[in-house]
Amino acid sequence: MNLKELTVERIRIFRVQIPFSVPVSHNLAERNKSLGFIVEITDSKGHRGVGEGTPRDYVTGESPKASEDAAADLVCGLKGQVIRGRDELFQFLRETGNTRLACEYPSAFCAFELALLDLYSRRIGVPIWKLFRHAPACDTIRYSAVLPLFDSAQRANFLNLVKKIGISQVKAKVLERAQAIELAREIFRVLGQETDLRFDANAAFSPTEALEIIEGLEKEGLHLSAFEQPVSKDDIKALAKIESVSSVPVIADESACTSQDVRTIIDERVCSGISIRLSKCGGMMKSIQLAEMASKAGLFCQLGCHVGETSILSAAGRHLACICGPFKYAEGSYSRFILERDVTETPCDFGQGGIAPILSEPGLGIEISDSALEAGSEKIAEFS
Repeated sequence: MNLKELTVERIRIFRVQIPFSVPVSHNLAERNKSLGFIVEITDSKGHRGVGEGTPRDYVTGESPKASEDAAADLVCGLKGQVIRGRDELFQFLRETGNTRLACEYPSAFCAFELALLDLYSRRIGVPIWKLFRHAPACDTIRYSAVLPLFDSAQRANFLNLVKKIGISQVKAKVLERAQAIELAREIFRVLGQETDLRFDANAAFSPTEALEIIEGLEKEGLHLSAFEQPVSKDDIKALAKIESVSSVPVIADESACTSQDVRTIIDERVCSGISIRLSKCGGMMKSIQLAEMASKAGLFCQLGCHVGETSILSAAGRHLACICGPFKYAEGSYSRFILERDVTETPCDFGQGGIAPILSEPGLGIEISDSALEAGSEKIAEFS
């Protein structure tokens, strides 16, 4: 048997709607359950690979239903496909990733690509990151805590948990000027002045408002390590203005989805860093491309995530860090804090200090629980 050759036997798509243990909100959305889908691809020998997509219309313009349909269109002709080795797999993924469908629906292609990468690397017995490099770019990943727009009681519980775990990097969602300044006071008071605090506005402010927040904090001796997406994703000039006149590095998130977005950011010197989210950016290979572009231009990268991701995307993020990390900031592996259940046998988690090991088992390095998958999703398509 040629272990490097596989034949696709069956493809299934599941809509994932797992309740949150607590509602989560920011400027652009409020959620009480996960919103995404899983692509499962099985080969003729019974090996299974999985991938996840989390479409967000306010980020990439993808509606959940349209993205699910795009995923079905991507996989419908896959049955019987024979893949003979890593190079052939990569070529197939590059060609498919450049199609109009894949570019218009990055979360659909992300799920499709991850499922094939997981399947192939499981088949040959290596972790996904090892398809791209011989040794990992980092030995561990240090995760930040991300504080949603909670009420005072929820916020107090959250900060006490962060303090107990010993996480030193905190990202806080902000919505209004007064709320942002008071929130910073509270975080530094509870966690200490040495806390690495950054804000994420999800496009809530004008340039003037964002600069007023930075100036207001500086007057009190409070320092932000970064300000993520303070203004509208389409207002590149406003991002550049904040970057140029303040002492706080700006991170582009919704403004940095594609290679063209990042090229514009680099050429126009818009900001100091970009946030890379696998589903937003169209999967592993496109995310690697964005990270490499940013690094060559002297920009730092943040490994981002969408709220409600399962351990599938959390694990994929760790593999991305092994390929092109270490990232200045990392987010993810939050399922045990947010979801009532995950779809894996063991959640992709982190330990004290937010530190997590790299994943060295074959494929994504996680095992899907069929019972948990059935409980947290519904099958919406099958091709066999």
